[in-house]
Amino acid sequence: MKVAIIGAGAMGKWFASFAKKNLGEVTIADINIAKAKKVAREVGIKAAETCEDAVAQADIAIIAVPIAKTPEVVKSMARAMRAGSLLMDVASAKGDVVEAMNELDVEPELVSIHPLFGPGATTLKGKDFAAVPVRPGKRYAQFKNRLNELGARITEMEAEEHDKVMAISQCLTHFVLLSYLKALRSMKEIKLAEKLRTPMFNALLELAKATLAGNPDLYGEVQVMNKYAQLTRSILVEASRSLEVAFTAHDVKATRKIFNEALALWGQPEARAAYKRLYEHFEMG
Repeated sequence: MKVAIIGAGAMGKWFASFAKKNLGEVTIADINIAKAKKVAREVGIKAAETCEDAVAQADIAIIAVPIAKTPEVVKSMARAMRAGSLLMDVASAKGDVVEAMNELDVEPELVSIHPLFGPGATTLKGKDFAAVPVRPGKRYAQFKNRLNELGARITEMEAEEHDKVMAISQCLTHFVLLSYLKALRSMKEIKLAEKLRTPMFNALLELAKATLAGNPDLYGEVQVMNKYAQLTRSILVEASRSLEVAFTAHDVKATRKIFNEALALWGQPEARAAYKRLYEHFEMG
């Protein structure tokens, strides 16, 4: 099977390495030819002079470019691909790219996927993919079966449903961590606090530090390109504001309502299991 990766960023490089090991012959391309050639040397694959050259003979093409550019690149690459091939993107927001796919009158299969992990992943076992099958077919079925064989889980959904869910699991999570980092930056005692760790502080700080290993532009794009992100952020800001009002009024019982409502979602056994895992991780460190 011939695979083309369009985009030589961190996820493009990850997919190039993954495809080489698990799918077949791989070619990578990028508008920055030097960047594509560098990644090709590092992964041990070929680099194409143009993106169109890369996809022309491909059985599968994977678009891994910035979210805002994905619809345009998808349209361009789809027109250069053969009948029976499969074109996919890996953008974190699906509304615009799926709309672009639906407007296309082309031969290739069209599926929009979202790997719910970053380039730090070393295995697909236990990893999740979201997928919006726009025009799936035989190639997509083969690709999905291969992911299943490697231990991944694929959840298929509509683009709008995907973006609503990602506004919670991705946008809200990133917003919390970015806000936490911004707040910590203004606190002079942070270095001393790192020496006086509680398990919860340690876990949250590790997550915040891990954020800094990612692409800051991508974190920004996720917030801007997902049309449901602003609503999710506003809900969090309002929750923070109401808690601030309660604590300023010395209402120490405000937390009890939060506990009760959250326990109705998950239950005490799951809370205790999470607490146990927290301490297991803390004591391993």
